[in-house]
Amino acid sequence: MVALFTLILPVLIGVMALGADFSILYFNWAMVQKAADAAALAGASQLTGEPGSASTVKPSVVNDVNGYACLNGISDPNNTYVTICPSEATHPGGFADSIVFTNVTDTQVSVGIKRSVPYYFGKMIGLNAASVSAKATAAINPVGTVTSGLFPVGIQCNSPCTTVNLDPGQVTSFGSKFVGGLAPGNWDWVDLGPGKGASALGAAVQNGEPGDFSIGTVVGSAPGNKGNSGPLRKGLAARLGSCKATTAATDPCQNGALVGGTDGIGGTNGVPTNDPCLVTMPTVDFTGCTGASCSMPIEAFAEIYLEQNSSGTDIEGCFVQTVTPTGIGSSSAPSLGSIGQPVLIN
Repeated sequence: MVALFTLILPVLIGVMALGADFSILYFNWAMVQKAADAAALAGASQLTGEPGSASTVKPSVVNDVNGYACLNGISDPNNTYVTICPSEATHPGGFADSIVFTNVTDTQVSVGIKRSVPYYFGKMIGLNAASVSAKATAAINPVGTVTSGLFPVGIQCNSPCTTVNLDPGQVTSFGSKFVGGLAPGNWDWVDLGPGKGASALGAAVQNGEPGDFSIGTVVGSAPGNKGNSGPLRKGLAARLGSCKATTAATDPCQNGALVGGTDGIGGTNGVPTNDPCLVTMPTVDFTGCTGASCSMPIEAFAEIYLEQNSSGTDIEGCFVQTVTPTGIGSSSAPSLGSIGQPVLIN
């Protein structure tokens, strides 16, 4: 037994030692994968979804990818990211990290990260280091469902509006008589559930509708000029009065609808994503809706920034392209300005 044990013991110790090394490798792979996931999601937050926009947004995407990889323990000496991750003092020592690639398309960001991990016990049998790698892809999709806060104004869009592209910064107005001549008796207002009267519309203008609305949900028109009514004017004034004050330099409608400013969506130099002047509106087809209340399916959703000098009969705004916190991504919706939160797809 002693002789047998003497022969087996070195093998057992070797297996245990290599098991410890492989545990360290697995732990580091998990850390690298977490960093790749975070980096891809951060980079995708800078995407606009506009066709041909990849090259324009790539510098800010790469900056966020590098910065968030750094925040999650990746130290690549070939990248600088001091604006997001000013210190590398907390990074684990003894590892060589590399952000191998950052691929950017109009709607997706893919990130690959590699780490060289030294063996400890494996050195006894000539093993020095092993590489662990991970990749992640995050994507943005048009919003298919709005879970709360829908604004009770319908944007005219001939059905089916799959080819319509509302460019960020494009100015638009609402409250106009007869919806551009398509629907006599209607002024863009829509009934999202609580009723088409002035009081119900005024409450929805101030706070948005709390219910869920998806592509294909049928809503009704709210005929008549409610813009001059007291409840609606009061509700709009309350919403506009709670918006973040802007200047000519920070007004999205005067600066290409760059919501969030120079430091990203929701940043300190721009309009945050929860600003009450940022609203999501349904796009519907008013064609043939003459005077009476009509039923219309929601074609898509559009994100609008309301100008703070708006009135009930003249709501001015512009299309913006930004993350909608209450949106759920869906590839079935056309790109009309409102995109969902970045999600990992790989």
